[in-house]
Amino acid sequence: MKGKPVILPVHLTATYKFDKSDDLIDVVQTRSGYIYSRWDNPSVVEVENRLAAMEGYDKALGFGSGMAAITTAILANVKAGSRVIATQEVYGGTYEFLNDILPKLNIETVLVNCWKTQKIIEEIEKGLSILYLETPTNPLLRVADIKPLAQAAHEKGAIVMLDSTFASPINQHPIDLGVDIVIHSATKYLGGHHDITAGFVCCNHQHFDNIWTYRKILGGVMDPMSAFLALRGIQTLEIRIHRQNENAMKIAVFLDQHEKIKAVNYPGLTSHPDYEIAVRQMLGFGGMLSFEVNGDFNKTKHFMDELKVIKLATSLGGVTSLANQPITNTHAALSPENRAKAGISESLVRLSVGIEQVDLLIHDLKQALETV
Repeated sequence: MKGKPVILPVHLTATYKFDKSDDLIDVVQTRSGYIYSRWDNPSVVEVENRLAAMEGYDKALGFGSGMAAITTAILANVKAGSRVIATQEVYGGTYEFLNDILPKLNIETVLVNCWKTQKIIEEIEKGLSILYLETPTNPLLRVADIKPLAQAAHEKGAIVMLDSTFASPINQHPIDLGVDIVIHSATKYLGGHHDITAGFVCCNHQHFDNIWTYRKILGGVMDPMSAFLALRGIQTLEIRIHRQNENAMKIAVFLDQHEKIKAVNYPGLTSHPDYEIAVRQMLGFGGMLSFEVNGDFNKTKHFMDELKVIKLATSLGGVTSLANQPITNTHAALSPENRAKAGISESLVRLSVGIEQVDLLIHDLKQALETV
């Protein structure tokens, strides 16, 4: 065939055939080819290589979800007696894994607020296996100061992991900040269209084989169609992120000046407590923000119900703007006490800004606020 497809094919196969037994044996022993799609798949490998290059790491691994990426990466690097230090404001599913699952395996988890850099360093000095960070955080958009924390962890021989989902590879370069293992929920910005559930781990060679082995055993692999869609999403990622950055900044300024809004959480606002860190650490402030409506739970719920253009839905990072109340879904599993510690109020709204015309989004927010 003289012509080649512009769009790479989707390899919807679970297994692979061999002409000779010696070829099969070689693949099993050296992973020089494909034998079974729980090990590797050409479609998955293609998007893994593309993301690794984008993030600046040697390798990447695709997973069936962001949580599969998180849990596999952590389990591959701990054992009974290990100590994990993490920031308090991690994603709800991550919090449950760290707080409820790891202790059953005799693994200690210490949670510290992400803005208490010195407190985290004090805990690091006591010893650790993993420093686990997530920045910007969900849903208050706090920004942890990665570089000094990573340096302190490395001095203790620890691995530094970062969930960089909210930032995306466009707004943040973790490899330049000392991060060993970067995690993304590809369900969000990388996919970008609210049509896949997937995750990635990016790392250099010294961590790759270990995580690959755990992925093979635990089985949380990415399917070929999700890989195809993730690759499609990555091809437009930079364009989408720049538009979402611009839209979110304009919306944050609008909300910050509105009389029915108590507070706006967006690292691009000079009033944000971590603004200076964000300016130094990020290339863009992102498409996520949150705000508190000047009212109770029911008034906030009414505001949500009045939105017309912005969709009431969980998840984030896609071309369509989505909003939710964290107390009702993303952080519903947390106890009231833990929600209070995390700063999740009953009037808090999380907004994932899409690529729609920003005037339409601002008008939608304005008309809904007028009903509160």
